[in-house]
Amino acid sequence: MQAYLDRSPLHRLFNPESVALFGASDAENSVGAKVWSNLTAEDFKGRLIPVNPKHKEIGGVACYRSILDVPGDIDLAVIATPARTIPQIIEDCSEKRIRNAIVLSAGFVEAGAEGQRLHRQLLDAARRADIRFLGPNCVGLVRPWLGLNATFLNSGVPQGRLALISQSGALCSAIADWAAPHHLGFSAIVSLGNSADIDFGDALHFLAVDPKTEAILLYIEGVRDAPSFLSALRAAARTKPVIVLKAGRHNQSSSAAHTHTGALIGSDEVFDAALARAGAVRARTFGQLFAAAEILSANKRSKGNRLGIVTNGGGAGVLAADRAGDMDVDLAAPSEATVAALDKVLPPYWSRANPIDILGDAAPDKFVAAVRAGLTDPNFDGLLVMLTPQAMTDATAVAEAVVSALAEKPFKPVLACWMGESSVAEGRFHLSENGIPDFTTPERAVEAFSYLAQHYRHRKLALETPGPGNAFSPDLSGARMIIADALGEGRSMLSDIESKALLHAFNIPINVTIEAATPAAAVIAAETVGFPVAMKVNSPDITHKSDVGGVRLNVMNAADVKLAFREIAEGVAKARADAAFLGVTVERMAHVEDARELVIGASRDPVFGPTILFGAGGTMVEVLRDSAVSLPPLNAVLANRLINRTRVSRLLDAVRDRPAVDRAAVIDVLLRISDLVCELPEVTELDINPLFAGRDGVIAVDARIGIARPPARSGPYDHVAIHPFPRHLVWKDHLSDGTSLIIRPIRPEDAESEQTFVRELSPEARQFRFMGTLNQLSQEMLVRFTQIDYRREMALVAMTEGARGPRQQGVARYVINPDMKSCEFAVVVSDEVQKQGIGTRLMKALMEAARDEHSLTVMEGTVLARNASMLQLMAELGFSESPDPDDPGLVFVERAL
Repeated sequence: MQAYLDRSPLHRLFNPESVALFGASDAENSVGAKVWSNLTAEDFKGRLIPVNPKHKEIGGVACYRSILDVPGDIDLAVIATPARTIPQIIEDCSEKRIRNAIVLSAGFVEAGAEGQRLHRQLLDAARRADIRFLGPNCVGLVRPWLGLNATFLNSGVPQGRLALISQSGALCSAIADWAAPHHLGFSAIVSLGNSADIDFGDALHFLAVDPKTEAILLYIEGVRDAPSFLSALRAAARTKPVIVLKAGRHNQSSSAAHTHTGALIGSDEVFDAALARAGAVRARTFGQLFAAAEILSANKRSKGNRLGIVTNGGGAGVLAADRAGDMDVDLAAPSEATVAALDKVLPPYWSRANPIDILGDAAPDKFVAAVRAGLTDPNFDGLLVMLTPQAMTDATAVAEAVVSALAEKPFKPVLACWMGESSVAEGRFHLSENGIPDFTTPERAVEAFSYLAQHYRHRKLALETPGPGNAFSPDLSGARMIIADALGEGRSMLSDIESKALLHAFNIPINVTIEAATPAAAVIAAETVGFPVAMKVNSPDITHKSDVGGVRLNVMNAADVKLAFREIAEGVAKARADAAFLGVTVERMAHVEDARELVIGASRDPVFGPTILFGAGGTMVEVLRDSAVSLPPLNAVLANRLINRTRVSRLLDAVRDRPAVDRAAVIDVLLRISDLVCELPEVTELDINPLFAGRDGVIAVDARIGIARPPARSGPYDHVAIHPFPRHLVWKDHLSDGTSLIIRPIRPEDAESEQTFVRELSPEARQFRFMGTLNQLSQEMLVRFTQIDYRREMALVAMTEGARGPRQQGVARYVINPDMKSCEFAVVVSDEVQKQGIGTRLMKALMEAARDEHSLTVMEGTVLARNASMLQLMAELGFSESPDPDDPGLVFVERAL
């Protein structure tokens, strides 16, 4: 792990051994003086070098005119000089081979035209110098365990296992001031400031694998690089609780929405969807973030959502129970064993329920008995102990007794809430200094537990894998032609027929639609598709047709078709005289038995790109507002969760005399829409409303699709926040015996075949691949291997088609190193297809992906010295070999790409 971190370009930012402060000073009230004071006040063991041409020494330490005059190597430059001086300082740092900096100074993008100019100069200088920097306009960085306080904060920060990344310097200041009195410890406090270079993604990627950090808090005002942010957030949340507080929850996009979907989705719903997809937990208020900080700093974890509450006040218990209901925390009933045990020691009128009300005159021994019973109760995943100061209550004695009862480090999280102020202050302090998170209100305590429960729930959900699914190949060339023709005509909306044709190209069931410019043509169209028919106005200027009287349903015969055509034309002329009238569209009335009307759509968020919506459809969709949002790409598990977050999901099941809907067909439409928005960056809005869903399938009755030319991009999926399955990397070939071979990126749906593949490997092959006696993958490993982040890694599987269906015969994968220039690979091939060239083809495809997809320059790996066949393959592919200096049984292989 340490070797891995050493390769990070941010390693010396977070773990410097020498620090130079530019603008160091002893002038009272200057930033340089405050930062120097903080650097020297802590227990930093490395070198501290002041740089300022105006001083010869500061605090008895020699001060240098220029960094170029400083002897020896410097890891980190901390800059607190005027903005105009910083580009030149960065160039000097480059000459000194300094690769990390913290720019505290303001005066850049927030300072008008001159600041913008300096911002560009700073970025240009840093890029030329290959320097990564924090800021500008930031508070700085604190690493308490290292004794590094490179900030101008007024308070020191205690050492602990919790990290904070914040866009607000003021919040960093408040947390720092609050930490010590609440016995709150940090592994890092990172102030991003303007995030001109280092952003959330960079800091998260480092802290996700930082052994000093066990939980992470984020304060966000805006996300600049959504792909990097989500990639890092997903990686961090897999192993550590991540709690996010975002400001500006009610900011809405001001752009007009052409579809129902665009009107239903707001920016905050999308942010929630992004956090849910990443597995992070959201705090809604500053107070909730503090509550999260307190319980996470105590390194508490939960294995479930069930909270037991012990209280000496019924009212306090009710307040806690109410908040538990708000936060979806389960107050499970105490077990029979707990009730029996407490019956022996508590008064006869205790609650015998959860909350466990031990009554107002409870002495310390009663609290201890209840706490011990709660800790052993299998129905509770955590315990909240509450005290209200009553006449017979000794708050300090109870606190001491509870601390003593918990001396053996309970495996369940235990929280405390000593309500009140003066009479409970000493007891509260005693709890806090002994590592028991204490809260002043029941609500904050319950909220804190809910963050642990949500993290556990997210990790459990993340272990779900979709079943095997058939790979689907849409008609991409046809779909792109439809869009290109419309854009060539200067249109931003596809016609009804074009919209349905695009859906059909992605295998979404539609009802056939025919355009008719005259009443006679409408009759021919109706006779062609068959009565009864639906007729709708055909106009590029009218999106919501029913709003202008442009829809007629259940038209039964030719005479009625002509009448409906005339009525639609007259109604449109009256309601929208400015709209171009091209006639009508005619389609057979869709008949789906016992149909439910649904809406499935997509919209483009300015930060996170394409989003997918599911909900209750029909003409009242914007009034009902029963919908949920997710980010693509979707798989069957994610699509099912999206459906379940709506009220209409309950109507998909059998209801009274109505049979259940073909839910798999609904899920399939969601998957196809996910494919569509990932593969077609030109699609900005999409609306299927209604989608009729019945027991025998689904049909898209009406569709609207908005389009626009995408900005120039370097990659096919740059418009998507989460990288989808890279379809363009699918490669088809044949083995020497004629067996068809497909090499393609791995998919979440491959979990079952991956497990079978590993299980059927010979013991020797498993030893060579996993360097151990692994017989099968754990569920966590299986998810990790099949649900990969295509932006930071790649896995290619070799699949053959035989009598038993598709079969995985090999897998090769690489993970990009922190330097973002090299990767580490692994490859294994099934024993039954050895010596047929599968390993060679996998490796060649893997090297090509590393070079072309991720612009990597070096591929490296470790091979057992006795694995002769693998070493021979490496030699044939041009890899160099060198012995591992730490293990003679291993060989290090490397190849330039």
